[in-house]
Amino acid sequence: MGATIQEFPLGEPRPANVAEIEASLSAMWSSAGASAGADSVATRASALTLLVYVDCEQAAREVSNLIAEVSQQNPCRAVMMVVDPKGSPPGLMASVSAHCHMVPEGGKQICSEQITLNAKGETGPELISVVLPLTVSGLPIYLWWRAGYFDMPAYFDQVLRVTQHVIVDSGRFGTAGADLRALAVWLEKQGGRIRLSDLNWARATPWREVMAQCFDSADRRPYLHRIREVHIEYEMESPRLTAQRAQGLLLTAWLATRLGWEFQRMESRGEGMPRALYFRSDGGDVKVERVLKKVEGGGSGACFSFVIEAEGARFSFSRGPDGKVVQTLAEVDGAPAIGRTVRIEAESEIELLNDELMLAGRDHIYEEALGLVAHMAGH
Repeated sequence: MGATIQEFPLGEPRPANVAEIEASLSAMWSSAGASAGADSVATRASALTLLVYVDCEQAAREVSNLIAEVSQQNPCRAVMMVVDPKGSPPGLMASVSAHCHMVPEGGKQICSEQITLNAKGETGPELISVVLPLTVSGLPIYLWWRAGYFDMPAYFDQVLRVTQHVIVDSGRFGTAGADLRALAVWLEKQGGRIRLSDLNWARATPWREVMAQCFDSADRRPYLHRIREVHIEYEMESPRLTAQRAQGLLLTAWLATRLGWEFQRMESRGEGMPRALYFRSDGGDVKVERVLKKVEGGGSGACFSFVIEAEGARFSFSRGPDGKVVQTLAEVDGAPAIGRTVRIEAESEIELLNDELMLAGRDHIYEEALGLVAHMAGH
Protein backbone atom coordinates (compact mmCIF):
# COMPACT_ATOMS: atom_id res chain seq x y z
CA MET A 1 0.00 0.00 0.00
CA GLY A 2 1.04 3.59 -0.47
CA ALA A 3 1.34 6.47 1.94
CA THR A 4 -1.56 8.06 3.79
CA ILE A 5 -3.47 10.17 1.30
CA GLN A 6 -6.27 11.61 3.39
CA GLU A 7 -7.36 12.17 6.97
CA PHE A 8 -10.98 12.56 8.02
CA PRO A 9 -11.39 14.24 11.42
CA LEU A 10 -14.90 15.09 12.58
CA GLY A 11 -15.42 18.21 14.64
CA GLU A 12 -14.01 19.14 18.02
CA PRO A 13 -13.61 16.72 20.94
CA ARG A 14 -16.84 16.27 22.89
CA PRO A 15 -17.83 14.51 26.13
CA ALA A 16 -17.33 10.77 25.67
CA ASN A 17 -20.46 8.74 25.13
CA VAL A 18 -20.40 5.37 23.34
CA ALA A 19 -23.60 5.96 21.35
CA GLU A 20 -22.45 9.40 20.23
CA ILE A 21 -19.00 8.06 19.29
CA GLU A 22 -20.58 5.36 17.11
CA ALA A 23 -22.85 7.97 15.51
CA SER A 24 -19.83 10.18 14.83
CA LEU A 25 -18.03 7.26 13.20
CA SER A 26 -21.00 6.61 10.92
CA ALA A 27 -21.14 10.27 9.95
CA MET A 28 -17.40 10.30 9.31
CA TRP A 29 -17.60 7.28 6.99
CA SER A 30 -20.41 8.93 5.05
CA SER A 31 -18.19 11.98 4.66
CA ALA A 32 -15.22 9.83 3.63
CA GLY A 33 -17.30 8.05 0.99
CA ALA A 34 -18.51 11.34 -0.45
CA SER A 35 -14.97 12.75 -0.52
CA ALA A 36 -13.60 9.67 -2.29
CA GLY A 37 -15.68 10.51 -5.37
CA ALA A 38 -16.86 8.36 -8.21
CA ASP A 39 -13.38 7.29 -9.31
CA SER A 40 -12.40 5.83 -5.95
CA VAL A 41 -13.95 3.57 -3.34
CA ALA A 42 -13.36 4.07 0.39
CA THR A 43 -13.41 0.70 2.19
CA ARG A 44 -13.60 0.52 5.98
CA ALA A 45 -11.28 -2.23 7.24
CA SER A 46 -10.32 -3.73 10.60
CA ALA A 47 -8.28 -6.84 11.32
CA LEU A 48 -7.86 -6.07 15.03
CA THR A 49 -8.56 -3.60 17.80
CA LEU A 50 -5.49 -1.67 18.91
CA LEU A 51 -5.84 -0.02 22.31
CA VAL A 52 -3.08 2.53 22.97
CA TYR A 53 -2.16 4.06 26.32
CA VAL A 54 -0.19 7.34 26.31
CA ASP A 55 0.61 9.68 29.17
CA CYS A 56 0.73 13.14 27.57
CA GLU A 57 -0.57 15.23 24.69
CA GLN A 58 2.78 15.29 22.89
CA ALA A 59 2.91 11.50 22.87
CA ALA A 60 -0.68 11.45 21.61
CA ARG A 61 0.27 13.54 18.58
CA GLU A 62 3.23 11.24 17.85
CA VAL A 63 1.12 8.11 18.24
CA SER A 64 -1.65 9.42 16.00
CA ASN A 65 0.89 9.67 13.17
CA LEU A 66 2.25 6.23 14.01
CA ILE A 67 -1.23 4.68 13.95
CA ALA A 68 -1.69 6.05 10.43
CA GLU A 69 1.43 4.13 9.38
CA VAL A 70 0.55 0.98 11.33
CA SER A 71 -2.85 0.80 9.64
CA GLN A 72 -1.23 0.44 6.21
CA GLN A 73 -0.03 -3.04 7.17
CA ASN A 74 -2.49 -3.82 9.96
CA PRO A 75 -5.92 -2.23 9.31
CA CYS A 76 -7.52 -1.70 12.68
CA ARG A 77 -9.84 0.22 14.92
CA ALA A 78 -7.46 2.17 17.16
CA VAL A 79 -8.62 3.50 20.50
CA MET A 80 -6.05 5.88 21.94
CA MET A 81 -6.30 6.68 25.64
CA VAL A 82 -4.56 9.91 26.65
CA VAL A 83 -4.47 9.64 30.43
CA ASP A 84 -3.55 12.55 32.71
CA PRO A 85 -4.66 11.83 36.31
CA LYS A 86 -3.51 15.32 37.42
CA GLY A 87 -5.08 17.14 34.49
CA SER A 88 -7.90 19.65 34.81
CA PRO A 89 -10.71 20.20 34.38
CA PRO A 90 -11.47 16.56 35.11
CA GLY A 91 -13.50 14.70 32.52
CA LEU A 92 -13.47 12.41 29.53
CA MET A 93 -13.54 13.81 25.98
CA ALA A 94 -13.67 11.95 22.68
CA SER A 95 -12.91 12.60 19.01
CA VAL A 96 -12.84 10.39 15.91
CA SER A 97 -10.78 10.32 12.74
CA ALA A 98 -9.86 8.00 9.87
CA HIS A 99 -6.57 7.08 8.23
CA CYS A 100 -6.95 6.19 4.54
CA HIS A 101 -4.38 4.61 2.25
CA MET A 102 -4.52 4.10 -1.49
CA VAL A 103 -4.23 0.60 -2.90
CA PRO A 104 -2.22 0.84 -6.14
CA GLU A 105 -4.51 -1.57 -7.99
CA GLY A 106 -7.92 -0.13 -8.79
CA GLY A 107 -7.70 3.19 -6.96
CA LYS A 108 -9.35 1.80 -3.83
CA GLN A 109 -8.88 3.52 -0.46
CA ILE A 110 -8.51 1.29 2.62
CA CYS A 111 -9.53 3.23 5.72
CA SER A 112 -8.96 2.54 9.41
CA GLU A 113 -10.61 4.48 12.19
CA GLN A 114 -9.18 6.08 15.29
CA ILE A 115 -11.02 7.08 18.44
CA THR A 116 -9.12 9.37 20.80
CA LEU A 117 -10.18 9.54 24.45
CA ASN A 118 -8.70 12.29 26.62
CA ALA A 119 -9.05 11.38 30.30
CA LYS A 120 -8.17 14.08 32.83
CA GLY A 121 -8.42 13.70 36.58
CA GLU A 122 -9.65 10.55 38.30
CA THR A 123 -11.69 9.22 35.38
CA GLY A 124 -10.26 5.71 35.14
CA PRO A 125 -13.43 3.64 35.66
CA GLU A 126 -15.35 5.96 33.33
CA LEU A 127 -12.64 5.58 30.69
CA ILE A 128 -12.83 1.78 30.74
CA SER A 129 -16.64 1.81 30.54
CA VAL A 130 -16.26 3.64 27.21
CA VAL A 131 -13.27 1.67 25.88
CA LEU A 132 -14.69 -1.83 26.25
CA PRO A 133 -17.82 -1.33 24.08
CA LEU A 134 -15.64 0.21 21.36
CA THR A 135 -13.60 -2.97 20.80
CA VAL A 136 -14.59 -4.82 17.62
CA SER A 137 -16.38 -8.08 18.35
CA GLY A 138 -14.68 -11.22 17.07
CA LEU A 139 -11.32 -9.58 16.36
CA PRO A 140 -8.12 -9.87 18.45
CA ILE A 141 -7.46 -7.07 20.92
CA TYR A 142 -3.97 -5.65 21.48
CA LEU A 143 -2.89 -3.16 24.13
CA TRP A 144 0.08 -0.96 23.25
CA TRP A 145 1.44 0.60 26.45
CA ARG A 146 3.44 3.55 25.10
CA ALA A 147 4.41 5.43 28.24
CA GLY A 148 7.62 6.45 29.98
CA TYR A 149 6.94 4.14 32.91
CA PHE A 150 5.13 0.90 33.66
CA ASP A 151 2.43 1.20 36.29
CA MET A 152 -0.78 -0.27 34.94
CA PRO A 153 -3.77 0.97 36.97
CA ALA A 154 -6.00 -1.57 38.69
CA TYR A 155 -8.98 -0.51 36.58
CA PHE A 156 -7.18 -1.90 33.52
CA ASP A 157 -7.92 -5.42 34.80
CA GLN A 158 -11.22 -5.22 32.91
CA VAL A 159 -9.39 -4.47 29.67
CA LEU A 160 -6.89 -7.27 30.26
CA ARG A 161 -9.72 -9.82 30.50
CA VAL A 162 -10.37 -9.35 26.78
CA THR A 163 -6.81 -8.55 25.64
CA GLN A 164 -4.61 -11.23 24.06
CA HIS A 165 -1.37 -9.31 23.62
CA VAL A 166 0.31 -6.42 25.47
CA ILE A 167 3.15 -4.49 23.80
CA VAL A 168 5.59 -2.25 25.71
CA ASP A 169 8.88 -0.51 24.93
CA SER A 170 11.30 -0.68 27.87
CA GLY A 171 13.51 1.74 25.95
CA ARG A 172 11.05 4.47 26.98
CA PHE A 173 11.04 3.61 30.67
CA GLY A 174 12.52 6.35 32.84
CA THR A 175 14.08 3.93 35.34
CA ALA A 176 15.05 0.75 33.51
CA GLY A 177 15.53 -1.55 36.50
CA ALA A 178 12.48 -0.46 38.51
CA ASP A 179 10.11 -0.40 35.53
CA LEU A 180 11.30 -3.77 34.22
CA ARG A 181 10.78 -5.20 37.70
CA ALA A 182 7.24 -3.76 37.81
CA LEU A 183 6.60 -5.26 34.38
CA ALA A 184 7.83 -8.69 35.53
CA VAL A 185 5.63 -8.60 38.64
CA TRP A 186 2.62 -7.66 36.50
CA LEU A 187 3.36 -10.44 33.99
CA GLU A 188 3.59 -13.07 36.72
CA LYS A 189 0.13 -12.05 37.97
CA GLN A 190 -1.30 -12.76 34.50
CA GLY A 191 -0.49 -16.45 34.93
CA GLY A 192 0.62 -17.01 31.33
CA ARG A 193 -2.69 -15.87 29.80
CA ILE A 194 -1.32 -12.79 27.97
CA ARG A 195 1.49 -12.57 25.43
CA LEU A 196 3.93 -9.78 26.30
CA SER A 197 6.20 -8.13 23.72
CA ASP A 198 8.92 -5.56 24.37
CA LEU A 199 10.01 -3.48 21.36
CA ASN A 200 13.33 -2.84 23.11
CA TRP A 201 13.97 -6.59 23.33
CA ALA A 202 13.14 -6.91 19.64
CA ARG A 203 15.45 -3.97 18.88
CA ALA A 204 18.34 -5.93 20.42
CA THR A 205 17.57 -9.16 18.55
CA PRO A 206 20.44 -8.65 16.04
CA TRP A 207 22.90 -8.40 18.95
CA ARG A 208 21.69 -11.67 20.45
CA GLU A 209 21.97 -13.34 17.05
CA VAL A 210 25.50 -12.05 16.44
CA MET A 211 26.66 -13.16 19.90
CA ALA A 212 25.07 -16.59 19.55
CA GLN A 213 26.63 -17.08 16.10
CA CYS A 214 30.06 -16.40 17.56
CA PHE A 215 29.76 -19.63 19.56
CA ASP A 216 28.22 -21.81 16.84
CA SER A 217 31.41 -23.73 16.17
CA ALA A 218 32.17 -26.72 18.38
CA ASP A 219 35.66 -25.46 19.24
CA ARG A 220 34.31 -22.20 20.70
CA ARG A 221 31.33 -23.55 22.58
CA PRO A 222 33.33 -24.69 25.65
CA TYR A 223 34.33 -21.07 26.31
CA LEU A 224 30.73 -20.29 27.22
CA HIS A 225 31.30 -22.19 30.44
CA ARG A 226 34.59 -20.43 31.10
CA ILE A 227 33.23 -16.88 31.08
CA ARG A 228 34.61 -14.84 33.98
CA GLU A 229 33.78 -11.22 33.10
CA VAL A 230 31.41 -9.28 30.86
CA HIS A 231 31.91 -5.58 30.09
CA ILE A 232 29.01 -3.49 28.76
CA GLU A 233 29.64 0.06 27.59
CA TYR A 234 26.92 2.69 27.14
CA GLU A 235 27.16 6.07 25.46
CA MET A 236 27.27 8.70 28.19
CA GLU A 237 25.66 11.43 26.06
CA SER A 238 23.38 9.26 23.94
CA PRO A 239 19.70 10.23 23.71
CA ARG A 240 19.07 6.49 23.87
CA LEU A 241 20.98 5.92 27.13
CA THR A 242 17.85 4.70 28.94
CA ALA A 243 17.12 2.24 26.13
CA GLN A 244 20.72 1.03 26.19
CA ARG A 245 20.63 0.47 29.96
CA ALA A 246 17.44 -1.59 29.64
CA GLN A 247 18.98 -3.57 26.77
CA GLY A 248 22.13 -4.14 28.80
CA LEU A 249 20.12 -5.61 31.66
CA LEU A 250 18.07 -7.79 29.31
CA LEU A 251 21.13 -8.99 27.39
CA THR A 252 22.89 -9.84 30.68
CA ALA A 253 19.82 -11.74 31.87
CA TRP A 254 19.58 -13.50 28.50
CA LEU A 255 23.17 -14.75 28.83
CA ALA A 256 22.61 -15.76 32.44
CA THR A 257 19.38 -17.68 31.82
CA ARG A 258 20.74 -19.43 28.72
CA LEU A 259 23.97 -20.47 30.49
CA GLY A 260 22.44 -21.29 33.86
CA TRP A 261 24.12 -18.56 35.90
CA GLU A 262 22.82 -17.92 39.40
CA PHE A 263 22.55 -14.28 40.46
CA GLN A 264 24.56 -13.50 43.62
CA ARG A 265 24.57 -9.77 44.28
CA MET A 266 24.68 -6.25 42.92
CA GLU A 267 27.48 -3.90 43.93
CA SER A 268 27.14 -0.12 43.96
CA ARG A 269 29.87 1.83 42.19
CA GLY A 270 28.97 5.35 43.26
CA GLU A 271 26.02 7.69 42.84
CA GLY A 272 24.70 7.87 39.28
CA MET A 273 26.97 5.06 38.10
CA PRO A 274 25.80 1.64 36.86
CA ARG A 275 26.21 -1.17 39.36
CA ALA A 276 28.32 -4.29 38.87
CA LEU A 277 26.49 -7.61 38.86
CA TYR A 278 27.85 -10.90 40.18
CA PHE A 279 26.77 -14.42 39.19
CA ARG A 280 27.81 -18.00 39.94
CA SER A 281 28.22 -20.40 37.02
CA ASP A 282 29.22 -24.06 36.85
CA GLY A 283 32.71 -22.90 35.96
CA GLY A 284 33.07 -20.26 38.69
CA ASP A 285 32.18 -16.64 39.45
CA VAL A 286 31.15 -14.18 36.73
CA LYS A 287 31.30 -10.40 37.04
CA VAL A 288 29.27 -8.11 34.76
CA GLU A 289 30.67 -4.59 34.64
CA ARG A 290 28.58 -1.75 33.19
CA VAL A 291 30.42 1.40 32.16
CA LEU A 292 29.36 4.83 30.90
CA LYS A 293 31.71 6.06 28.20
CA LYS A 294 31.92 9.12 26.00
CA VAL A 295 32.20 7.95 22.40
CA GLU A 296 32.16 9.45 18.94
CA GLY A 297 29.34 8.66 16.55
CA GLY A 298 26.03 7.23 17.61
CA GLY A 299 23.01 5.86 15.85
CA SER A 300 20.26 3.53 16.89
CA GLY A 301 20.71 0.02 18.23
CA ALA A 302 21.84 -1.51 21.45
CA CYS A 303 24.79 -0.87 23.72
CA PHE A 304 27.98 0.68 22.36
CA SER A 305 29.99 -2.47 23.11
CA PHE A 306 29.67 -5.87 24.75
CA VAL A 307 32.85 -7.77 25.69
CA ILE A 308 32.94 -11.35 26.99
CA GLU A 309 36.12 -12.42 28.80
CA ALA A 310 36.60 -16.17 29.22
CA GLU A 311 39.51 -18.28 30.39
CA GLY A 312 41.77 -18.40 27.35
CA ALA A 313 39.61 -16.26 25.09
CA ARG A 314 38.04 -12.85 24.56
CA PHE A 315 35.01 -12.04 22.40
CA SER A 316 34.03 -8.45 21.65
CA PHE A 317 31.01 -6.93 19.89
CA SER A 318 31.16 -3.20 19.14
CA ARG A 319 28.63 -1.06 17.38
CA GLY A 320 30.00 0.98 14.48
CA PRO A 321 29.79 4.78 14.62
CA ASP A 322 26.92 4.87 12.14
CA GLY A 323 24.88 2.49 14.29
CA LYS A 324 24.29 0.13 11.35
CA VAL A 325 27.00 -2.47 11.85
CA VAL A 326 28.45 -4.60 14.64
CA GLN A 327 32.18 -5.34 14.56
CA THR A 328 33.07 -8.66 16.17
CA LEU A 329 36.48 -9.94 17.25
CA ALA A 330 37.23 -13.42 18.57
CA GLU A 331 40.63 -13.82 20.26
CA VAL A 332 41.44 -17.36 21.35
CA ASP A 333 44.80 -18.31 22.87
CA GLY A 334 47.02 -20.09 20.36
CA ALA A 335 44.93 -19.10 17.34
CA PRO A 336 44.82 -16.06 15.01
CA ALA A 337 42.26 -13.40 15.96
CA ILE A 338 39.16 -13.52 13.76
CA GLY A 339 37.08 -10.43 13.14
CA ARG A 340 34.14 -9.60 10.96
CA THR A 341 31.67 -6.80 10.34
CA VAL A 342 27.98 -7.63 10.45
CA ARG A 343 25.38 -5.23 9.10
CA ILE A 344 22.45 -4.64 11.42
CA GLU A 345 19.03 -3.62 10.19
CA ALA A 346 17.86 -1.10 12.76
CA GLU A 347 14.08 -1.32 12.49
CA SER A 348 11.89 1.69 13.20
CA GLU A 349 9.24 1.76 15.90
CA ILE A 350 6.56 1.15 13.27
CA GLU A 351 8.39 -1.83 11.78
CA LEU A 352 8.91 -3.36 15.22
CA LEU A 353 5.28 -2.80 16.18
CA ASN A 354 3.93 -4.28 12.94
CA ASP A 355 6.14 -7.34 13.45
CA GLU A 356 4.78 -7.87 16.96
CA LEU A 357 1.17 -7.46 15.81
CA MET A 358 1.64 -10.43 13.47
CA LEU A 359 3.35 -12.76 15.95
CA ALA A 360 1.56 -15.39 17.98
CA GLY A 361 2.61 -17.29 21.08
CA ARG A 362 4.57 -16.25 24.13
CA ASP A 363 8.28 -15.44 24.06
CA HIS A 364 9.45 -17.69 26.91
CA ILE A 365 13.10 -16.66 26.55
CA TYR A 366 12.18 -13.00 27.02
CA GLU A 367 9.96 -13.84 29.97
CA GLU A 368 12.78 -15.74 31.67
CA ALA A 369 15.21 -12.87 31.08
CA LEU A 370 12.66 -10.36 32.39
CA GLY A 371 12.14 -12.44 35.52
CA LEU A 372 15.86 -12.45 36.22
CA VAL A 373 16.08 -8.67 35.67
CA ALA A 374 13.32 -8.31 38.27
CA HIS A 375 15.29 -10.45 40.69
CA MET A 376 18.45 -8.40 40.10
CA ALA A 377 16.62 -5.08 40.42
CA GLY A 378 15.14 -6.16 43.74
CA HIS A 379 18.63 -6.27 45.34
